[in-house]
Amino acid sequence: MNRLLAPTEHLMWLSYQNRPENVILCAEVTGELSVNQLTEVLEWLQRRHSRLNIRIVTDQNNQPRFISQDVPPIPLRVLNRQGDDHWHQVAEEELLCPLPENTGPLLRVLLLESSEISNLIITFHHAIGDGLSGVYLMRDILQGVGEPDSDRQLLPDLPPIDRLIPQITEDSLEQNPNSQTKTELGENLSPIANTNDDLSDSPPRLLYWTISPQDTTQLVNKCREEQTTVYSALCAAFLLGIAAERNVSQETALKCHSPMNLRQYLNPPIGENFGEYIARPTISYRLSKNSRFWDLARSVKQELDRVVTEGKLFEDVLAAKTLLSKSFDRGERSIDFRDKLETDIAITNLGRLNIPDRFGSLELQELYLTVTGTKKLPIGIGVATVKNKMCFTFRYLEYLLSDGNAENLKTVAMQILLGA
Repeated sequence: MNRLLAPTEHLMWLSYQNRPENVILCAEVTGELSVNQLTEVLEWLQRRHSRLNIRIVTDQNNQPRFISQDVPPIPLRVLNRQGDDHWHQVAEEELLCPLPENTGPLLRVLLLESSEISNLIITFHHAIGDGLSGVYLMRDILQGVGEPDSDRQLLPDLPPIDRLIPQITEDSLEQNPNSQTKTELGENLSPIANTNDDLSDSPPRLLYWTISPQDTTQLVNKCREEQTTVYSALCAAFLLGIAAERNVSQETALKCHSPMNLRQYLNPPIGENFGEYIARPTISYRLSKNSRFWDLARSVKQELDRVVTEGKLFEDVLAAKTLLSKSFDRGERSIDFRDKLETDIAITNLGRLNIPDRFGSLELQELYLTVTGTKKLPIGIGVATVKNKMCFTFRYLEYLLSDGNAENLKTVAMQILLGA
């Protein structure tokens, strides 16, 4: 590979110069994870997924390029597992630990090893992959180690996302320069320098928990009954939790960032390739002390459905083109565009994972997802369902939300979610 970064990749690269934007997945696995086999599987996966064999260099015009030449193997670090909380302590450190862009690869792997239970942690640059990519990669790793005779296929090196947008969608959006998302990104989003104060550089904190298969099934069934989705219910519960934590007495607007999977909407549709294939709508919701949970959940669903039906899924991809065409120093490393898009919470739900939970002698027990986020994003929620059990992470910034308030917000949100 030797190509310029696509506009969305370029913006992420610019932001990464200020603060890493890492995606982290942690799998809790029972059974023996052989380090020798793991090393061999990672070597194969670097060939299977082209994004795992690249680095980022700047050309003579100071433009970033993905290069696949002279990229070292995926680094693997092995530590003795120190208990159930060890992985989340390590993950907090991984969130702000940059990946070596110039040398690559843009992914690293950490194994917390014990005789009965191990944690496998993968950390990668958000410019090369999204949460679902991490799920497929985790499956490939566990399958390669647990079922060494399983079929191994290389996946094609696909073009960047801006070249996979259906042409009719791109033509429609280009003819509508006044669309809201393009206006917000292309006009109001100007490059700014971060303050880089000591507080904003402090590491994010993590909470994690699961809910039982019984509670998970009950929640799924209740969402169907109320004609909404689990994702919308998650958004409603945490938005109401924020309103309660802030002791909102009057109507207020809260913004929720909702990453959406684009794979089925691209042309051709994306299968299991490792890449960054998400839309990033941020929607404002009006809440008051009289807001009702299921009404709010249905409102969230309606707003997200509108993003699809009104053809707005690709607006931020095209807005990135507009933004990068503006006249500014593209090599300025203090620029962080994401910090201009303030939001109250970001929620990602990978849903019920469409991968096995058994791989020979290995069994996947839990899977957690978290992302670094911007310096102005107080809360990021990651959810995945494994063995009919929902696994949650709650990433928060202590200088924006205290430990006590984070715990209280989590408790209130989960009471709303499971008690409705």
